[in-house]
Amino acid sequence: MAQADNKDLQNLINKGVRERLPFVFYRLPDKEEINCITQSSKENNSAEKLTGFMFFPFIANDSAPSYFIKADSHLTMGLDELATLILKIEDISGAQTGVYTSKAEFVIQVEKAVKKIKTGKLNKVILSRIQKVDIKIEPLDVFTELCKKYKTAFVSLVVIPDKAVWITASPELLVSMEGSDMKTVALAGTKPANNNAPWSHKEKEEQQIVADYIGNVLNKFCTEIKVSGPVDVIAGNIMHLKTEFGAKRNTSLKVLVDELHPTPAVCGMPKKEAIEFINTTELHKRKYYTGYLGPYNIDGKAELFVNLRCAEVFNDSVNIYVGGGITSDSVAEKEWDETVMKSQTLLSVMLPKAKIL
Repeated sequence: MAQADNKDLQNLINKGVRERLPFVFYRLPDKEEINCITQSSKENNSAEKLTGFMFFPFIANDSAPSYFIKADSHLTMGLDELATLILKIEDISGAQTGVYTSKAEFVIQVEKAVKKIKTGKLNKVILSRIQKVDIKIEPLDVFTELCKKYKTAFVSLVVIPDKAVWITASPELLVSMEGSDMKTVALAGTKPANNNAPWSHKEKEEQQIVADYIGNVLNKFCTEIKVSGPVDVIAGNIMHLKTEFGAKRNTSLKVLVDELHPTPAVCGMPKKEAIEFINTTELHKRKYYTGYLGPYNIDGKAELFVNLRCAEVFNDSVNIYVGGGITSDSVAEKEWDETVMKSQTLLSVMLPKAKIL
C-alpha cells in the first residue's frame, strides 16, 4: 500500500465511476488511517490467494452475490485528504428499491416469533426491517463523519456501481486472523448507552446463546481457546454485552467463517430453523445486511466484520437496515423501539449532511 496522492486517488475514483469498477473506503476500529482499495476490472474474484476486500451477503443469491474487490490499488490517507475528494451518489447508484415493514406488521412478526419459540422449535431468532429515509447524501461526507463520531467502529463505504452502494459503522467483529491466531466476539443484548439498570434476563439469555454457539464452533476447529467476558461495551448511543474469544485455528479461514456465519447474533438458533423463519416472515430481502465485510490478506491479516448499523444508499433515498433478537421474553413494542434506537447510529450522522427530498 502507498500514501495517497489526492490527484491520483481522485483519478482512480473517476475511473471507477466512469468504467463501473468496484472500490471501497474503510477505517478499522481505533485507527486513524483511511484505506481505499480500487479494482481495475469488473471481474468478481475469488478471495483465495488474493489481496483485497470481502463483501458478502446474509445468504448469497443471484440478487445479492458475494463480492471480492481485488486490491489492484491500495492507498492510505488521513481524514483531511479524504475531505478534498468528490463522489456524487447520482454517479454510482440508481433509484430506490425495497420493501418496508410498518410498525403494525413488525409487531405481528415479533408475536409470531415469540409463539414459535415457546413451542420449543426455536431458541432465538433475529427479525429485521428497512427504514426508508427520503434524503440525498454525498457518500464520502457521511463516511468521513462516521469515522469521526464512531472511533471504535469498523466504518466502510462499498461501491459497486449500479449494483450496491453500502455505508457501514459496525460494532461487531466476525473474525480476525493473523497466521494461526484468530479472534472473534459474541455481541448481543441491547439497551441505551445511558441506561444504568441491570441487564434483563432476556438480554443475558440472548447474549449467552451467541457465546455458546461460538464456543462450540471454536471447539471443533481451534485449540488454546481463551474466553473473557461478558462485559458492557458502548457503540454510539447503544450498549451491548460482549464476550471475547481468542484461539489457535487448525483450519482455513473459509471453513471457519462458513461455520460461524451467520451467528445467532444475526440469525438465531437453531440456525436452519431460524433462517427458514426469517425467509418466510420478513417482507424484505436482507441483501448485505447481517452479511460480513472487511479487508482480506492485507499485511497478512484478515479482519472481517458483521454488516450491522448499515444502509443501502440510492440516488433519491437511503434504506437503513435494523433488527433485534427475539426470545421467549420479548415484548413486541420494545423490540420496535430497539430498532428505532439502532437507526439513530446512522441517522444522527446522515440527516445533518443530507439534502431532504
